[in-house]
Amino acid sequence: MNGFERIQAVLRGGAPDRLPFMPILHSALASYSGVPLGKYLTDADVMTAVTLEGCRRLHLDGVQLSLGVTAEAEAFGARVHQPANDLPQLQEILLPGLDPTPLCSRDARTGGRMLSYYRAVEQTARAIGKQTCILATLRGPLLMASQLHGLQEVLIDLVERPDEVGVLLDFTTQTALDLGCWLLASGAHGLVLGEAVCSPNFISPALYRQLIQPRHQRLIAGLHAAGWGAVGLHICGNILAIMDDIIRTGVDLLDVDHQVPVQQAVELAAGRCALRGNLDPSADLFLAAPREVGERMHALVAQAAGQRWILSTGCDIPPGTSAENLEAFAAAALD
Repeated sequence: MNGFERIQAVLRGGAPDRLPFMPILHSALASYSGVPLGKYLTDADVMTAVTLEGCRRLHLDGVQLSLGVTAEAEAFGARVHQPANDLPQLQEILLPGLDPTPLCSRDARTGGRMLSYYRAVEQTARAIGKQTCILATLRGPLLMASQLHGLQEVLIDLVERPDEVGVLLDFTTQTALDLGCWLLASGAHGLVLGEAVCSPNFISPALYRQLIQPRHQRLIAGLHAAGWGAVGLHICGNILAIMDDIIRTGVDLLDVDHQVPVQQAVELAAGRCALRGNLDPSADLFLAAPREVGERMHALVAQAAGQRWILSTGCDIPPGTSAENLEAFAAAALD
């Protein structure tokens, strides 16, 4: 099997020849290739070249391209500062209130870096899409709302003004659907929705079930209807309390962070979707010695053997993670 076939087998509930390796690895590939993040995140050709080089050197079965959490806010016109070698920094809150009407006339598909991002995904898919699984990334409704209205403000409004915040969430849900339908033609094989703010570390399981889960369900159904064969959700932290609710959205791929034991995740999922994870990107990769990285990855392989599991960290691998550690990570995954 090649990487694309291996990951498709797991996504469809089949049996790959080995556990596939598709880490949450995008911005860290820039430092691995010796490219400043500012260049990687602003130049489609550079993002493509970095992704292709990382795929080749680390023998990845799949790659995931992302612009980071500020992408949609910037696309709607928010000021974003791009340091020479760091992630983008949001400089402006576009919606001091909860009414999204001021943004309704703007086209997020053509704003900010979205066209450049589309081009990078398209070029990557064209170059390796028959051999390697390509995932595109957007922000989900709650994370997008937190970038447009402010994280603290959204968290307060979820509790104090659920009906009003629902209007904003409907807008961001539709935005994610519109952008997802647009990205479909890029040639990516799957779409991942970043939703860190849905973590029980941020909001209660009850709030997730009441205000977010129905919108996730509607969004994922819309993306499937548009033609996406695989839609994933990334929610950081210990998601055990809402894991069943997440799976009931109809998601095909669910990222499992390092706080969730592999066996519990497998038991709760009960084969209903593919799981991806779940080394700690800081303790197990960024801060560890190469020998420790290999040992921890070997342990993960043993725990996940025979399951619908894709080998990865549980969250983003930090930029600046050493080449030696990334290579030890990959070598252990492919043993």
